[in-house]
Amino acid sequence: MPRLFRRLAGVLLALAVLYLVAGNLFLNTPLGSWAINRKPERFQLEWSRGFTAWPGHVVLWNVELKGHVRHVQWSAQAKRAKGRITILPLFSRELRLPWVEADEVSATIDRVDEEMTPPPAREGGWLMRFERIFTTSPRHLRAGAFDIDLRGQASFAFTKQLRGGPLEVLPSTAALTDLRVAAGKHVLLREGTLDARFAIARHRREEAPGLARLGLADGELRLGGRTPSLSADLGAGGQWHGVIVDDGAGGRLDANLAFARGALAPQGAIDLRLPLHATRGAAQLDDEAVLHLGVVEEGLDVNLRLPPPPGDSGEVRGQMRVTERDLRELVAPANLLAKTSGTLDIDWHFASLEWLTPLLVKAPWLQLEGAGRVDAALKIANGRLEPGSHARVPEVELVAVVGGYRFGGRAHANGTLTKGTDDQRASVTLELDRYDIADADQPSVRLVHGKGLRIDLDAGGDLRDFRESAKTRLRFADAHVPDLRPLNAWLPGDALDIASGNAQVGSDLELDSEGRITRGRITLAARKMRARFGAATLGGDFDLDARIGGSDLKSRHFDLDGSKLTLRNLSLPDDERAAGRTWWAEIVAERARIEASRPFRLDAEARIGLQDIGLLLALYTRHRDYPAWVLGLLDAGRVDARGAVRIDGRRLLLDRVAANNNRFDVKARLHVDRANPRGDLLLGWRKLALGLELDGKRREFHLRRAREWFADRPALIPAR
Repeated sequence: MPRLFRRLAGVLLALAVLYLVAGNLFLNTPLGSWAINRKPERFQLEWSRGFTAWPGHVVLWNVELKGHVRHVQWSAQAKRAKGRITILPLFSRELRLPWVEADEVSATIDRVDEEMTPPPAREGGWLMRFERIFTTSPRHLRAGAFDIDLRGQASFAFTKQLRGGPLEVLPSTAALTDLRVAAGKHVLLREGTLDARFAIARHRREEAPGLARLGLADGELRLGGRTPSLSADLGAGGQWHGVIVDDGAGGRLDANLAFARGALAPQGAIDLRLPLHATRGAAQLDDEAVLHLGVVEEGLDVNLRLPPPPGDSGEVRGQMRVTERDLRELVAPANLLAKTSGTLDIDWHFASLEWLTPLLVKAPWLQLEGAGRVDAALKIANGRLEPGSHARVPEVELVAVVGGYRFGGRAHANGTLTKGTDDQRASVTLELDRYDIADADQPSVRLVHGKGLRIDLDAGGDLRDFRESAKTRLRFADAHVPDLRPLNAWLPGDALDIASGNAQVGSDLELDSEGRITRGRITLAARKMRARFGAATLGGDFDLDARIGGSDLKSRHFDLDGSKLTLRNLSLPDDERAAGRTWWAEIVAERARIEASRPFRLDAEARIGLQDIGLLLALYTRHRDYPAWVLGLLDAGRVDARGAVRIDGRRLLLDRVAANNNRFDVKARLHVDRANPRGDLLLGWRKLALGLELDGKRREFHLRRAREWFADRPALIPAR
């Protein structure tokens, strides 16, 4: 018998030695890391050295864990971690850790653009059961832009079945002291304490994805600590400069909340008192901003007060109720406005009014910049403004980018809510007494300056949808354009180039929520213009009345049906035979479609009225080149014509031009190009007919069978 015991003891000793050797080799060679980190893109566990004395007991030093779930990357570090693994459950594919203790723990959490999608769910996954992970020496947590120093103790427990199985967060707790929360160089909370309990009921991923898990959460939170103060000074330029000051007094944050299955329990509260110290010349203010949030049966009661700057009057005061206690809704603030009722009174000079812009427009085509005062009294019922609500901004710097141009100037704004027979409308009017217009790509070069620009935004009274549903109208008139040459960026440069001139411009435009033109009208009255049209030089005046109709905003195409171009006092300074002569012409677009690019593209069918035939003849060759009987027709009176126009990049094409009066008829097509103009002209007078072929500098007259010749010539714009 003693011999049997000796053999058994020897076997056990051998097994113990074998375990010590094998277990510690596993922990202290690359084999351990290789076996655990089979999917390093999702999870990694690294350590510098490890030790195991008996099966199920492990100690690791300099431990680092990393993981990536959806858009969240996390990591945790501990100077030492030890724990126990229950052996028998391993045979039934269960990893059970009754306890894990970590020393000097730090962690980071970041949201990243790259998404790590979980693999499809399937059967047979291991069950991970961590019954207690705890530390008595937490040190640091970085969550996004926030750095948190902490002391105290915390424990966490969960079960998770791999391959898409259920997850459960078991009751977990934290009792932390000496909290210090900072964002960059600014300390937001110090000397803080946190007592918390948290748990999430068992569920599968598809049952409660993402934030829906909050609906399965139970917990309590008690947070307190000292906040900094805010010190502000009004500079010489009229701008407030504020800094966060961690002075001896400071403010106070206290929160006491409880929730069950994701719903906040009544009696909870958050109180924030933030001291404000401000100077304005010799005036000084010592006051505080106050925010109170109380949880009641009906939802949340919110009370806010912000005192005025020194040497000023007014304040910001709000009393509102949000009829919601569900955390899933509260963390999605876009859904809360419809559940918000109360009053908000604002009479305050803000250091910046940029926060107003996203309330008014969806895309940043409109910007309110710089300091300014807001005087508003808002009544809100379930997210809708109530009649009697109004807001006023006496002065603010406004910038709007519309159609590739930058409008800027000092503006004043008024907002009102009116009650109609069927609905109520909220409207905001922005008026600029003086303004400048510049190319959006060169904002420092002023192209237009004027007086009296107005932007109207009109929408239903639902605050949630104001910026989505607001209809915008931009209007101004008689703005001065000192130089027409910047228009050349939009014109077909091979065909038309403006050398000089000035103008008056006006517009009445409707815009969509992105600030793009949907319809409207633009007028341009140009005077003393001098331009090159192909190889010819033109001088004179013109009036453009562009009527923008239906549009395809994605392709930037607009209808210009009904638009009119009137040319007056047109002259040909370089044609000696036309010296002293002037013409007028009217072009009305029956059908026109434009693509708003640089240069623009245009397809149009137009009616054309001409004072006489002289201007059309001059586009082909000098008057003296024509036969004498043609020159006799120059004073034959008004000519009515029709034709097609196409501007394609830098080219301008005229085709199917047919003109006539009671004495003659004309047909023409022309590719206007300074370097190589091309085209055909047919002039008929009684039984006589003359054809003219233009090809660059070559001009050839056709006297025999001219009508047949013209009919055989190729079209420049194919008929539709």
